Amino acid sequence: MTQHTPRMARLIPLMSSVSGQDPAEISQVTGEVLQIVSDSLFRLTREHPRFRAPDSFLLTDTFSSEMTRKEANAFLCACFLEYRSGKTDVWDNVVFFTEEVLDNPESLWQEIVDHTQEGWDERFFDYNLHPEPKIHSRLYTIATLMIRFYAGDGRQIWIGYEQDPESVYKRLLLLRIPRSIACLIVGTLKDLGIIQGPFDIVGDIVDSRVLGRMICGDGSGITPMKARRLARMLSPEDPWDLDRPLYLIGSTWCGPGPKCRACLVKHACVFAVSEELGIRPDPVFRDTLFGKKTIQKTLKQWQNPEIYDS
Repeated sequence: MTQHTPRMARLIPLMSSVSGQDPAEISQVTGEVLQIVSDSLFRLTREHPRFRAPDSFLLTDTFSSEMTRKEANAFLCACFLEYRSGKTDVWDNVVFFTEEVLDNPESLWQEIVDHTQEGWDERFFDYNLHPEPKIHSRLYTIATLMIRFYAGDGRQIWIGYEQDPESVYKRLLLLRIPRSIACLIVGTLKDLGIIQGPFDIVGDIVDSRVLGRMICGDGSGITPMKARRLARMLSPEDPWDLDRPLYLIGSTWCGPGPKCRACLVKHACVFAVSEELGIRPDPVFRDTLFGKKTIQKTLKQWQNPEIYDS
């Protein structure tokens, strides 16, 4: 049997006996879990370089903190094509499309809207940017909005807002892209040193599943908004610091069919410990984590205990 830390061993009986009628008991469990998960994730980034290397290491040979207009547009194009999907080599596809097909144009977005929507859709197989037609088609809408709002220059999204990640995020949402992609772009710009300041994790289905299992013992029912809130509690100074380890845990071990035995953070995961010991965290623990005022106060108290000490 896996050797658990003393702290986690002390948490196990509380997990199995917590009662919805005892807010103090729930508060104790909540604080314990958050601290354990936070410590474990940050230990992972310290001890394993792979978990602290940002996604942008893929870009180091191509992009820099001083992007040209062409580089910025190519970078954004790859992000809009969901480079984390794992369904295709997005970077290579974008490079081939911009340099070989379009002959390295000054205005990538204008080249796209020079098609009609129907004409663009018909070039799905010719351009081979993404295996899903809906993603290919969405790029046309984004291109029209890039021209309308930012004159076809991706740098205008962040120039003047380098110290304000939240504003960059809101400016990206004007392009009608999914919130998870907007978060990923802001985080990658942080990794590249183009913008500074704390920001949220992506909060996609992977992050939600990992945080749901580690903290609640159940990977379902954690929305992107709830996942981002949890990440803020785990890493108040900068939630983005946890995005890379959460993504790698979710894509390596914590998939729809979890591989808990191989996972490096199984000792700090409510789901993994519960499965190993044959117990289930009481449903009230999951159901009330976000729903009751007393629990919200508990989570805030863990993050800023001095506020409640007086």
